[in-house]
Amino acid sequence: MATPCKPRIRDIAILGFAFFATYFGAGNLIFPPLLGLNSGSSFLSGLVGLTLSGVFLPIFTLVIIGLNGNVHAITDHVGKYTYNILLAALMLVCTFVSIPRTCATAIQLGIQGNMPSAPFIPLVILYFLISFFFSFDKNRVMDRMGKYLTPLLALILVIISVLGIIHPLGTPGAPSVPQPFVNAFLGGYNTGDVLVSFIMASVFLTAIASKGYTDVKQRNHCLIACGLIAFILLFIIYGALLYMGACVSQDYPQTIGRAELLVAIIHRVGSAVMIPMGIAVVLACLTTAIGQIAAVAEFTSQVCSRVSYGKAAAVCCFFSALTALLGVDGIVTYIGWIFGVCYPPCLALLVLGILSRILPNDGAYKGAVGLVTLYALLESLPGLSGLAWAKALVSITPLSAYGFGWIVPFLIGLVAGSLLWSFRRPAVATAEV
Repeated sequence: MATPCKPRIRDIAILGFAFFATYFGAGNLIFPPLLGLNSGSSFLSGLVGLTLSGVFLPIFTLVIIGLNGNVHAITDHVGKYTYNILLAALMLVCTFVSIPRTCATAIQLGIQGNMPSAPFIPLVILYFLISFFFSFDKNRVMDRMGKYLTPLLALILVIISVLGIIHPLGTPGAPSVPQPFVNAFLGGYNTGDVLVSFIMASVFLTAIASKGYTDVKQRNHCLIACGLIAFILLFIIYGALLYMGACVSQDYPQTIGRAELLVAIIHRVGSAVMIPMGIAVVLACLTTAIGQIAAVAEFTSQVCSRVSYGKAAAVCCFFSALTALLGVDGIVTYIGWIFGVCYPPCLALLVLGILSRILPNDGAYKGAVGLVTLYALLESLPGLSGLAWAKALVSITPLSAYGFGWIVPFLIGLVAGSLLWSFRRPAVATAEV
């Protein structure tokens, strides 16, 4: 049997850039500066919080999924239909939240930031025509991004980041939030990138396999190397954007719009970078949209065999275009509860994937995910989370004030589910005899 070859540097570079581009979209541009503005002189605490939730967790999630084989390998322990339910929910988030947000950000920041009179609606249509063109051929999506779109994007953003660090835009003021770390950690949720790992895992792993790395060890080495490239690029650019936001914390009100703040920061860096930044914004948003449209279309065509990949991509583009008409801040106002509901169960699945080799039975999966999902609904679902008893229950849950309230339900569900399942299995076996 032939010995598996080591992943080639060229392949790792192309796929690593593509991974970075898929993660780095609208939220990655508009949230770090505002978190820096909130953090002020405590920007290092803010950076640590954002790095953990917005950089480390997404890449780590992808690696854990890869080491387990795929998302199915984790979700099948919870239930037969868990994978389809989870992915269907995440695909709806893509279609009605993250993809439209990339479009609104690309236009409002990348284009109207340089040409204020540019018409919004025609640009929305053009944006999704381009996205559909690049995502239509599912076999070449990652290659096209990694070879052509992303290197230019990364180069522009790194240069602007270096300029913003070498020539500070001002002096950071006092933090406007009591806990900059917690604020930034929770703010990192809004990038949606942990969800992106679950959404894009199949596309990423398929792209690695298409390069010939079908051996498990080969694939995992390639996946980790690509993840490292994405991590480094995300950390550099996130850190610079957050720092630049902190440097202007004495100059702009905390109520400033996310898109408005980023435009103001770029103007402060220098008018010469406005056009390159505009190009980078459009590229960042386009690459994320293209990757997620491909993921939505692939999942839809697999679940509904009557719907072809191309038709699914077209339908996704249509509904995302309608939602994009709300604009950046209009979309952001309704995404908080969506991420609040989706994130804890995905984080629970991540931890279960890490512990998969030592978990005693499937009851641990079922109990942990079940209780965490219930907690997430009580904490974030509009209507339910507003009830007095739901508020009281969430408030007394340890660590809830720090955004980690899901940990206690996870542990209770893990232990209780394991015990109940261990009692149930002998009973079932006796009944069958």
